[in-house]
Amino acid sequence: MDSFYRPTRAEISLDALRRNLQAFRGAMPGRCRLMASVKANAYGHGAVEVAREAERFGVDYLGVAFLDEALQLRRAGIRTPILVLGFVAADALSVARDNDVTISLFRDDILAAAARLPEASGRKLKAHIKIDTGMGRLGVIGTDAAAAFIEKAFRVPQLEIEGLFTHYARADEADKSYTKLQYDRFRETIDCVERQGFKVPIVHAANSAAGIDTPEWAEGMLRLGISMYGLYPSAEVNAQRIELEPVMTLKTEVVMTKRAPKGWGISYGTRYFTADEERIGTLPIGYADGYSRMLTGKAYGLVRGVKMPIRGTICMDQCMIALDVDGTEGKPVEAGEEVVLIGRQGGAVITADELADQLGTINYEVTCMVAARVPRVYVKDGAIAAVSNPLA
Repeated sequence: MDSFYRPTRAEISLDALRRNLQAFRGAMPGRCRLMASVKANAYGHGAVEVAREAERFGVDYLGVAFLDEALQLRRAGIRTPILVLGFVAADALSVARDNDVTISLFRDDILAAAARLPEASGRKLKAHIKIDTGMGRLGVIGTDAAAAFIEKAFRVPQLEIEGLFTHYARADEADKSYTKLQYDRFRETIDCVERQGFKVPIVHAANSAAGIDTPEWAEGMLRLGISMYGLYPSAEVNAQRIELEPVMTLKTEVVMTKRAPKGWGISYGTRYFTADEERIGTLPIGYADGYSRMLTGKAYGLVRGVKMPIRGTICMDQCMIALDVDGTEGKPVEAGEEVVLIGRQGGAVITADELADQLGTINYEVTCMVAARVPRVYVKDGAIAAVSNPLA
């Protein structure tokens, strides 16, 4: 177990992760498969340990953004099928095949490169063909073009065409008309493929938002992303349908306290001056940890279950917090006391959505921003199950 030597850490509840996975497995229709998306370091939660827990849970697939992320999981001993959702270059196809990593296929030149792969003891390169139904990002556009591409792909002996998929652009909005349009386009492609006589084992379309609001448009597999981590894709999805539990808590501790006199400047640029004598605490976390400088003048921390403002400009490695909460326990807050920046403490909570609103972004970015140098502490059944600290 790796160690860490400052009190800042992201605590990851593997129990909450498992409950979120189970909530979706129970809510999806029929025999819908479940993909756990662990791209972007599992949305900041730590790809390897999250993938291990998802594998123990029994997910059908893992999703990553690019091949390097897949190889990290293979090196860690993860054996669950992995789909690279983004681009894989021609010179990396043999690496994907040799490591049993499935690629997304949508370019003619990559298809041609696959056809030139040398034989490898009977092994084939697995691929899911990506259809662009209105996201405008990756994928083949149009039913006729898709049908022609799929026919060519099935003729390549080096390939195993295992899947066909698309991605919804506005599934997290209350108005489902555009998502229905995309679904109808995708359904048209599926029907065309079936008429051609091709059998594709895994057809999939749904992200977290569609899994919550329109599971009937998931087809054969749900690609579970942000909601696997206990966060809703937007305020417009039906949060009553599936109850989620946030997986990450961002914690630190006070490392110094002081009584700053009236009119005392706090931090770079002295953007904050004390209005009166004020107790100030220093926290060992800053924007290099993903606690954005743009939160200056907006953010709060939980101290003894009380929401207290962060004071002054957030520094690279540190920031300051007001500590005038003496009345809660009758004695001053001292060094060593816990501060929660994302998560729950007592009856109070600061959510990733709250920070996202303060930053003008989405909750996805808030968790993804938590830097690799912040240790991840994995908690299961009330005990520490693992610690990941790349610096140790």
